[in-house]
Amino acid sequence: MEYNVFKFKPSHLSDFQVQDMQREEWEAFQGLEDAENYAEWLEEKKRTITLAMDGEVISIMGVMPMPHGGGNVWLFLNGEIKGHGLMLATKCVNGALNGLKDVGYEWVQTGVRDDFNQGRRWAKLLGFTETVYKGDLMDNGTIYTYWTKVL
Repeated sequence: MEYNVFKFKPSHLSDFQVQDMQREEWEAFQGLEDAENYAEWLEEKKRTITLAMDGEVISIMGVMPMPHGGGNVWLFLNGEIKGHGLMLATKCVNGALNGLKDVGYEWVQTGVRDDFNQGRRWAKLLGFTETVYKGDLMDNGTIYTYWTKVL
């Protein structure tokens, strides 16, 4: 099994099969491609990475800078990832999160759907702590809870 971590390229978005619980978010993310230079912005600012295993993209992850040394982290996982691939993705994502400290981030946050138990478990496994802050981030009635991690 061969894996690679790449600097994100807009071409990585094609043929990516997101997991079912992230489908709405993925579709909204795809819509951002229409915004002027969005994909290029993700690429140029070095805020987004891609993880591939045996030539297939299994994860796309990025961070949006926030005030006071913070960042909003987002991640999409391939719907077919299981077992060893999920363990590998977890290690790579954890390494990427820890690497954010080296480039000036002091803390990160992420929104996790309240009805996505696997996502909540994964956030906890990655060292995030659940907060009391909730919101309808997509304006569609789906409630998200913010999780934070001090780096």
